[in-house]
Amino acid sequence: MNAKERMLAAINRQPVDRISTDIWATGEVWAKLRAHFGETVDIGRELHIDGFRGVGPEYIGPPLPPAPAGEAVNCWGIRTKRVPHEGGYYDEQSYYPLAPAQTIDDLKAYTWPRADWFDYSMMRAQAAEATKTHAVQCGYMAPFYYHNLYWLADSIQHAQRVV
Repeated sequence: MNAKERMLAAINRQPVDRISTDIWATGEVWAKLRAHFGETVDIGRELHIDGFRGVGPEYIGPPLPPAPAGEAVNCWGIRTKRVPHEGGYYDEQSYYPLAPAQTIDDLKAYTWPRADWFDYSMMRAQAAEATKTHAVQCGYMAPFYYHNLYWLADSIQHAQRVV
């Protein structure tokens, strides 16, 4: 089986030749892997990583809100900053734009991203190319990944206070 066949079989609860694999690694880990295997080696192939290939739209919306030096901001107004640790860094969320919301009116006043802030025109071609070898995901979804569970729990508690 190839990566695409294996991932799709696993999703559909069909037999596979081995367990499907994926890797999410920091820049430092990738640098160490490149140092070990060489710059020209396909690390995913060497490590038998199946993974998904992601496609998504390009942001073309209004200018993003300013972020303090050393931080980045996304279309949700969520800011992240690079936090060092032994061996590298992680980009950690540093600002939660809905944290100060106390009422339904506060939520209504929030600038929610809009679909027309994105250019979807290249996604079909990207997906067609990626699906030749891999299962394809559009967008990011991991509701049971730990950071999302913490966010969800906080959001539910906050919503209960607001309502």
